[in-house]
Amino acid sequence: MAAESKHTEILRQIRERQFAPVYFLWGEEEYYIDMLAQAFDTQVLDETQKDFDYAVFYGQDVKKKETDLPTIMAGCKRYPVMSPCQLILVKEAQLIDRWDALEAYLKQPVPTTVLVFCYKYKKIDKRKSVFKLIEKTGVLYEAVKLKDAQFASWIAAYLQDKGLKIGRTALALLSESLENNLRLAANELDKLVLNVPAGAEVNEDHIERYIGINKEYNVFVLNRALAYGEYAKVRKIVNYLKKHLNEQPLMLILPQLYKYFSKVMLFHALQGRLGGSDLAARIGVPPYFLSEYADCARRYSYAHTARILSLLKTYDLRSKGVDSGSINDAEGILEDVIYRITHG
Repeated sequence: MAAESKHTEILRQIRERQFAPVYFLWGEEEYYIDMLAQAFDTQVLDETQKDFDYAVFYGQDVKKKETDLPTIMAGCKRYPVMSPCQLILVKEAQLIDRWDALEAYLKQPVPTTVLVFCYKYKKIDKRKSVFKLIEKTGVLYEAVKLKDAQFASWIAAYLQDKGLKIGRTALALLSESLENNLRLAANELDKLVLNVPAGAEVNEDHIERYIGINKEYNVFVLNRALAYGEYAKVRKIVNYLKKHLNEQPLMLILPQLYKYFSKVMLFHALQGRLGGSDLAARIGVPPYFLSEYADCARRYSYAHTARILSLLKTYDLRSKGVDSGSINDAEGILEDVIYRITHG
């Protein structure tokens, strides 16, 4: 089952109170792990029940031997006092080294205990018997890191789930401007949820007003202007950015330019071999933006694009003070890099 549909299934189990004996939440995308942990924490028991039938443990305490896994498992074997079930959360589970006690418990788990592990930043070895047993007895959930090509769809789905629509241009502006960090992205999108009327369509004005992304002068618009050869527009945007580098720092602008032209380079490499949605997926853009990348690839040859990427690497280092040369101020670097992109 895909990660996204599986997390939805876990949320359904929580709502319908159809619990598995154990949930092991692991993977690179901590947003889903935190979201599911919060759902368990807030929906399984009410505050009165928590006084009797709720416990939270931390892997750091297990590592320091302030408690141990056998003690936690012993707690799992008790029966609830005031509730239909008891909830035991184990956070920072990646710090736990030995799983023997869990393996022993899962051979005969207590049906009135809901045991949840949150295991972040590290991979698990699914070949180990304990994880095979978790998969057999309960739910082994991997929170997979979202690919760049999926980010725009995730934003649209998030807003739709909150009762909002979003148009293509506004969606592209958000997906290019926000980092593919779901926790941070959700915080920004919630500003739209709080301020845009339910059922409305999010537009660029909303994004500028509530998130602070200037709809006319930002790196997303700069990339498009470079792609279409709109050099007068490029000049206006660069002049604006130079005056507002405190709002949009050079250290954010250069990586966005590099990311964009990396996709142009991929387009050069893959055109003729892939097409349509397959090409879009490999590049990491929605299919309806392929025409923009095709236009950009015609304007900037493979060799020119390679020079741009090399240039952006050099200037990124200069912006951080490495081998800064004669141009070492942010305004000068931005001016020079755009000149060199547009003049080959």
